[in-house]
Amino acid sequence: MDAMNPGLFNFDFLDAISDDKDGNEKIMTCVQCGSCAASCVAAEGMAISPRKLWRGLRMGMETRTMDSMSYWNCTTCGLCDKRCPRGIPMSQIMLSLREKYDQNGGAISGVEQTLENLKKSGNITGDDPENRFLWLDNLSLSGSDRRKLFRERAKVVYFTGCVSALFPQVGGIAQSLTKLLLRIEADFSLLEDEICCGYPVMAGGKGVENVEYYAMRDISAIESKAAGIVIVSCPTCYFMFTKVYPKLIGGPLPFEVRHYSEYLAEPDTLEKIRGLARGKTHGPGLGSGFEGNKTVVTYHDPCDLGRKLQITRPPRTLLENLEGVDFRELRFSGEESKCCGGGGNLEMVNPGLSQSIAAKRINDALEVKAEYLLSSCQQCKRTLQNAARKTRARIKVMDLIEFLVTRAEEADKEAAV
Repeated sequence: MDAMNPGLFNFDFLDAISDDKDGNEKIMTCVQCGSCAASCVAAEGMAISPRKLWRGLRMGMETRTMDSMSYWNCTTCGLCDKRCPRGIPMSQIMLSLREKYDQNGGAISGVEQTLENLKKSGNITGDDPENRFLWLDNLSLSGSDRRKLFRERAKVVYFTGCVSALFPQVGGIAQSLTKLLLRIEADFSLLEDEICCGYPVMAGGKGVENVEYYAMRDISAIESKAAGIVIVSCPTCYFMFTKVYPKLIGGPLPFEVRHYSEYLAEPDTLEKIRGLARGKTHGPGLGSGFEGNKTVVTYHDPCDLGRKLQITRPPRTLLENLEGVDFRELRFSGEESKCCGGGGNLEMVNPGLSQSIAAKRINDALEVKAEYLLSSCQQCKRTLQNAARKTRARIKVMDLIEFLVTRAEEADKEAAV
């Protein structure tokens, strides 16, 4: 019988993927409860469910495990990690299996193209580095005002990330945040020498050690500005800066990193924002002056921001300061939020599965009868917006910062009447 064939088993397999990966050995404590498979938004696209994958891994069934390719369909959202009663770092093990696949000579065309782009241009699209700031063209800034966005020294650096900078569909995120920072007269600068945070390298199976180049480049560029704070609009960049970079450099970062929602929700900054949009009818609420029926809004917590970094309150604080908004929570929210389907390089590997996951999240938003589905992640916006269009869902998908700025600008127009 095949089951008795010694060639099916490699009892050194687990050791091979656990070298220098603290925690992978915990897979031996798996009780096969199935909480991972039940939680996994991508299980529908896996040849072997997560529970069976761990079973085969424990038994040393290397060929069966590696040939399944299930680990490439993982979004690395971390919901299985959070729910596992044994505390097994399943997302980390999925990445370790990708590294093993790479070491065995395997290649995924979409992933390899992205990695080649990174080597060539320092960004995921392969664009000329100068194109990283083309999104500024839509701000109608004079030459002198544009140059002021690139200061030699600044208290704050805005790190845009590849997707917001280079994908026109989500360029409004960088534009909106820059507009708001200018209006509240923040002492900030963009980063001329910004390159990718390196996440696609790690998610592409090349190992965390190959992220060091990107970490050192970006840290050095930020230090040259003497900035004490780095604002990000990309939760994955945030995760890399705060959870991966310190391990690579052997200590804490020389600056503080915050998501824009944290920065804007601080009392002093929030008061400035309130002052920007005072409508003619209401008081100091942001986006005031909207009478009649309230706009129904819901919020999707990005996996990296909400679950992995436990930042769920600041976005809601900003929403609570919007007048004329009826905010409704999704069925799965906060640290229990479901993935949008855009994480873990899944879009490069299995775009159909990515869109199927996103369509389910759109349905969650329609369930609460939301007119707007907001998030605070450029990849969430791309993935969910594409799903809304393909399913012809009657809902608008925006980033939270875009919604905030739009409301402020509408209030400005009303106040001027």
